[in-house]
Amino acid sequence: MSFAWENWYHCVGHTYGTWLPGDPRGWRSRHHRVHVDGDYRNPPPAGSDEKLHVHVKRVMAREPVVLDAQQRQIVFDVLTKAFAILNVPLAGLAVSAMHAHVLARLERGRRTKGGCLITDPARHFFGIARKHASRRMSDLGVISGSLWSKGTKVVPIADRNHFLSTRNYIGRHTAEGAVVWVADEGVF
Repeated sequence: MSFAWENWYHCVGHTYGTWLPGDPRGWRSRHHRVHVDGDYRNPPPAGSDEKLHVHVKRVMAREPVVLDAQQRQIVFDVLTKAFAILNVPLAGLAVSAMHAHVLARLERGRRTKGGCLITDPARHFFGIARKHASRRMSDLGVISGSLWSKGTKVVPIADRNHFLSTRNYIGRHTAEGAVVWVADEGVF
């Protein structure tokens, strides 16, 4: 993984079962083992992976997790608290019905309580925060199993302009009903 500008990372996590192989919006196989034409910006031709998508939906262990407004607020609060406890500064956080975005400063060189060096701080700390949100939703009886799909998309922030555009992008998620918080521009 490349190093981020001033240790800032944009992390994205999807809820369970909401972005599957064969999805008409475009998709990627885990670790890019299978080449797939198109992505969410330039979707593949209509129906190109329809059989795969139907098959994957049929063999899912449970229903996809789509958060209602109250559940989004709960997940948002848990993620915010988890990052505060982990002493991870945030510049933006959004939780929508099917995914979460985090813009966080995740310093390299930190160690676990056991003394092990954390080699991928973005996935490590976002993973811990996601675990807490999953546990909370399970304790409330909303889900059985994980709240999140496997994997996290992590994009190292390249420079100040990238930082500001990512923060603004996260802020625009209010249009889709997400619970959103972004830091004021003057803070960073």
